[in-house]
Amino acid sequence: MKREIYCDSCKEETPHVLINPSKHLFQCEVCGSVMEVLPEKRVELRAIISRDDVSERGKIEVPRSEVLTKGEEVVVEVGEGYRVGEITSLELKNGKRVDVASAEDIETVWLRDVGEVKVRISLHKGPVTTPYEIFTSGEVEFTVGEILPVEGRKYRITRIKLINGGLLKKEGRSAKAKEIRRIYAQFIR
Repeated sequence: MKREIYCDSCKEETPHVLINPSKHLFQCEVCGSVMEVLPEKRVELRAIISRDDVSERGKIEVPRSEVLTKGEEVVVEVGEGYRVGEITSLELKNGKRVDVASAEDIETVWLRDVGEVKVRISLHKGPVTTPYEIFTSGEVEFTVGEILPVEGRKYRITRIKLINGGLLKKEGRSAKAKEIRRIYAQFIR
C-alpha cells in the first residue's frame, strides 16, 4: 500500500510505502525514513437521502476530521445497498443547518439521490404542452439542440432549466441529468 504522507525528514508530503501493517509503519520512498502512522478514527453519520418525495435513512462512514461540504457527492449505505447522494445540507448536533462542517460536529447529512434521477421534460407540439418524465443516471448529459426520441416521435431540446436557477438556451450547451430541473423540447416530426 502506498500513500502520500508528510515526512518529518523531507519536510514535505512524499510517497510512503506500508512496510509493517500490524504496527502501521510506513517508509518514505525519498529519504528512507520510517514512521508510524496510526489510522484516523472514523465516525458514522446518520444520512437522509431523498429521491423526489421519498426519503430514506442511511449512514455514511468518514474520518472524524473530514470536512463535508454542500454540493459534495458521497456514497450512502442504505437498507438494500448503496446510493450516490449530493449533500444538500449538514445538520449539526445543536440543530443548526450549515453548508460546511467537520464530520465530528455533524448529526445528520441531508442528501438528494443523484445516482438515478427523474428528469422532467415539457414536450411542446404546437399550442399543446405535455409533461413527460424519464429516469436515468445522474451522469447522463443532455444538450440543447439534441434530438430526443419519445414514444415514436422526435423532439429537439430548446432549453434546459437547471436546479441552481440557470437556463441553457444556446445550442451545444449541456448539463448532466443530476443538475437539471426541467428540459423543454419542441416536436419536429
